[in-house]
Amino acid sequence: MSAPSERRSGWFGQRVPRAGHGAEERARLKSDLGRLAQVLLGLFSVGFAVYVLSTPNLSVTGLLILLGEAMGLISAQTLLSGGRLVAEKIPGLRGPARAWRTVQSWSVLAIGLVVFGLAVFAVLEPGLAVTVSVFVLALALVVQGFGQVLQAGGVAIPTWRRGSLLATGVITVALVVGSIAFQGFALPGFAILVGLILFLSGIETVVAGLHPTDPRQWVLLKLILFSAFYGLILINWIDLFGKQVPAYGLWLILTYMAPFGVLMVFEGWRAWPLAVSLGLLVSLFNDVGYFFIGNLLFGFHENLGPWIAGQLGFRGTELVTIFEGGRFTIDVTSWMMGVSIYARAIVVGLILYYWWRHPGGIVARTDTTLPVASAPGPGTAPTASESPPTSAAGSPGER
Repeated sequence: MSAPSERRSGWFGQRVPRAGHGAEERARLKSDLGRLAQVLLGLFSVGFAVYVLSTPNLSVTGLLILLGEAMGLISAQTLLSGGRLVAEKIPGLRGPARAWRTVQSWSVLAIGLVVFGLAVFAVLEPGLAVTVSVFVLALALVVQGFGQVLQAGGVAIPTWRRGSLLATGVITVALVVGSIAFQGFALPGFAILVGLILFLSGIETVVAGLHPTDPRQWVLLKLILFSAFYGLILINWIDLFGKQVPAYGLWLILTYMAPFGVLMVFEGWRAWPLAVSLGLLVSLFNDVGYFFIGNLLFGFHENLGPWIAGQLGFRGTELVTIFEGGRFTIDVTSWMMGVSIYARAIVVGLILYYWWRHPGGIVARTDTTLPVASAPGPGTAPTASESPPTSAAGSPGER
């Protein structure tokens, strides 16, 4: 019989957790906070990368400052990864494996500091020519790429994470070398390169923070990535140009939700919260990414600062858009749009967090065929290939 995890206090008879249990809880909390920080940093990096890519017409000084800030975010990702490696203790490591992990952890931290130092030097040193500044930033990116390759060689890293780090590191180095080989040290071209690398590393940081361990979590992650593509590219492609459809606002809402009706076809009505949250996520990408994508892909030249301030509610009663409902219209002011965006973000975050922590509700089928050659007779136990399918709800306590 296993020992109880709690003991009674001698004074009041209260149950007091054993010391080991408290240490495990603190370690789990520290890990969760580190993962949350990675997710938030990755999301911010992706958004900043889109901003870098959509504002190529800045002055030389403004572009250098923007690139320095982008490089600061990249170095922050490396520092956070290195810090988590240093803080994480893996039991059972002995000898060379333990020594290698120690060297790797502190090396990643050192690489993050070097990248940050090079970025600061390139931006703040007034005597540097633009070409030299770009060279220093390129060197920082190469160091960053090798740092990701170094992380991929770590101990006790999941296969998917190892492949992700290795691919991101190799792509980073290849993009830098290719850009310099074909374009030299031209600042506008290098700005696009930094934006692409920051975008890729931001996505990698988000996935690393989420740390999917269940195949159905990968299904949810793919649905979220599809929602991002659908809202940013496909919806904005229509929304930026074609608003002549009658009752356009209502049509747009239906278009947000349409792809995720398939979820309810396969999963049943119990999947409606997930379907609705993904549709709301599409609407968020549409409202927040509208002119970012317009500038980046479709030749618009919108001043992004005042526009995003209006979308986020910072311009008060200023009119930002008109909702076309067919027989009625609604003048949407800045504060109304901001409240709408924040409310949707909270709802989407809560629902997706629940499904991420309870993936048993997502049916990730890999083989739906049933054996038809023969059926077991009465009293005959089914073979491994004939075992009944598991419930979509997963194990008890998972929902």
